[in-house]
Amino acid sequence: KMKKTFLVLAAAAMIVLGFTSCGGNKTYAELLTAQTKGWVLSAATSDPAYVFESATTPPSSDIYNDYLEDYEQDDILKFQENGILLIEPGDKIVADYGYQSTATASWNLSSDETKLNLQLPFFYDDSYMMYDQDMESCTINSLTKKELVLSYAFNDNDSPAKGEYVFTMTYVPAK
Repeated sequence: KMKKTFLVLAAAAMIVLGFTSCGGNKTYAELLTAQTKGWVLSAATSDPAYVFESATTPPSSDIYNDYLEDYEQDDILKFQENGILLIEPGDKIVADYGYQSTATASWNLSSDETKLNLQLPFFYDDSYMMYDQDMESCTINSLTKKELVLSYAFNDNDSPAKGEYVFTMTYVPAK
């Protein structure tokens, strides 16, 4: 009788374990692509403070509010399972800018899922008429179904800022 009770309890434990493990542990790729409406930037900072357009522009740590235009803040990133990244304009569109239509880019994860390689929407080519085609390798600080936090470290020798910087970007699901 004790053996039968043990087997019933063991079977019940396996069933409960099976239900809790199914769907609870999604991969980063699954979390990124599960947001079918996409991801939208909600915050972006620079460490140290960054100088943007000229040496006379005051440095800013809050690049979301002090640097990005409204039409850049609402860009939507849609990660597709096939490695395609759609960068779509949000509701705020400026018609005379060439990058205010949907752009197709690529994305991928490092094998250990610590890096997300993608084209950052607010990085443009020198004409500011299209997105920069380079993929940036971003560190994944955190990723849940409600938030994606990335850090991008780079050396800027071209702008007045000159130096090592880390941009930290927070994305939330688009509505």
